[in-house]
Amino acid sequence: MYKLIEYLSRYNTIGIFGFGKEGRSFYDFAKKHIPKVDLVIIDQSNGENYLEDLAKVDLVVKSPGISLYNLNIKYEDYNFTSATELFLRFFKNNIIGITGTKGKSTLATVLYNILKDQQKDTILCGNIGIPAFDIIDEIKKDTIVIMELSSHQLDHISYSPHIAVLTNIFKEHLDYYDSFQSYKDAKLNILKFQNSDDIAIDLVNNKLGSLKYNYNFTIKQGFIHKTTLYILEKLVDILHLDIEPYLTSIKKFKTLPHRLEYVQSNYDFHIINDSISTIPESTIEAIKILKDVDTILLGGYDRGVDYKYLVKFLIDSNIENIILYSQTGKVIKELFQKYDSDMNFIYKENIKDAILYGLKITKPNKIFLFSPAASSFDSFKNFEQRGEFLKEIISNQ
Repeated sequence: MYKLIEYLSRYNTIGIFGFGKEGRSFYDFAKKHIPKVDLVIIDQSNGENYLEDLAKVDLVVKSPGISLYNLNIKYEDYNFTSATELFLRFFKNNIIGITGTKGKSTLATVLYNILKDQQKDTILCGNIGIPAFDIIDEIKKDTIVIMELSSHQLDHISYSPHIAVLTNIFKEHLDYYDSFQSYKDAKLNILKFQNSDDIAIDLVNNKLGSLKYNYNFTIKQGFIHKTTLYILEKLVDILHLDIEPYLTSIKKFKTLPHRLEYVQSNYDFHIINDSISTIPESTIEAIKILKDVDTILLGGYDRGVDYKYLVKFLIDSNIENIILYSQTGKVIKELFQKYDSDMNFIYKENIKDAILYGLKITKPNKIFLFSPAASSFDSFKNFEQRGEFLKEIISNQ
């Protein structure tokens, strides 16, 4: 930590660009460890001319939620850095960095629990909700920091973690970037600055291998994707962990909320909340894992995503009932009609009516899967709120 403090102390003024969770975390750290440096909060809540302050500071610590593309600002225009870049620069050797369009939160959480079960000194932070600068004081020489990294956090960084994990890259967050390539480049930054001493698990540019061990998950416990299990097996070898305690940790696993989450109910069929599925690829994987899906609910905010492959997959599936709602539901409906499918699909205007209809028609002992394949922003602030809405509807029936 001394080198980080020494580096930041070189500046007379530091601007904190965006005062959300990460911005506040850096502010608290700076007030404690570099009290002589003047801090300037650069946030839209300060008024319409707040961007003028960017030119008045020596260093700008940018928050991940701010899209320079949408503000028409180039990264080269100012002396930008970020909390993520600073953390990677000065704590690189402690960090296992995890990114990917889907699966990173579950992987990071399960890995954290595995390491804790084997009495390793480990900390979980990053995009999962714990800012890196909140945990700096806890880091010792041998501490393993598991850091979930979003594309926004990786954007424009120039340092990579010692162990980097890239699970997948699908089209996502295109409202933040000027192109899919820019989004992809941000994700690939997790690998870009590694050296010959570093370790990469890259499933974007390398094929998924076979699993060494057998895993038996129950529907009420939840499921871990094969990709996640494969990466965990790789990390068990890399970190020289004991196998039996690892398998015991996996057996204790219970899925995170809104990720193939079993919803308790009084119905004679199973209800699975997979609200995190905001892209068709994730929904397809959910169907493959669950197998006994009788009813699926699809829809949400239309971001111009291509649903042709999902529709063709559904036509070839054994799913009896497809319920569509909202903007994306209309897009998928038109594709079904285009392919002249005999699929039993129905369109509902809103999510509540769609859920209630699904509860009426799903067969006993089968699965009602809520895996929307679309963003939640038509009616909700995020996928978590959407998933909670589903559970509230069910609990009130």
